[in-house]
Amino acid sequence: MIKGVGNIFTGAIVTVLLSFVGTSAHAQSNLHAQVATRLELATKRIESACHDDLAKYCSMVTPGEGRSILCLEAFEDKVSASCDYAIFEASRNLEGVLNRIEHTAELCWRDMEQYCAHMPDGGGQLVHCLVDKEKSLSPLCQSAISSLPK
Repeated sequence: MIKGVGNIFTGAIVTVLLSFVGTSAHAQSNLHAQVATRLELATKRIESACHDDLAKYCSMVTPGEGRSILCLEAFEDKVSASCDYAIFEASRNLEGVLNRIEHTAELCWRDMEQYCAHMPDGGGQLVHCLVDKEKSLSPLCQSAISSLPK
């Protein structure tokens, strides 16, 4: 098992997603469960596809905090095609999620500055502010927020 890979991905992505969504505790819980499940499946695919490569190239690496995945990346020119593809697929999916969040932030930037600049950082405060001001937001921002998973 690639210890730490799933936990790092899950923790980071869930934190980022919940800072942009979360109109309610139920929505946050549901989103967290969806993201955690998807990341767990991706981690299992990497673990399965990279088992032999981990044993061959990374057996001396202390598991945790993403060190195993970084080790595999260091040997990217030597890992099996199935391992390489599993890592590529997981990173591509992660990139898609982050691009969607970035797109939403870009579309809502002026609204965030206008209505929510006073909000403290973290804890989903910005999203709560945007949700509270939803009727005053630009149509593009409203659309971007409504397209995020609930």
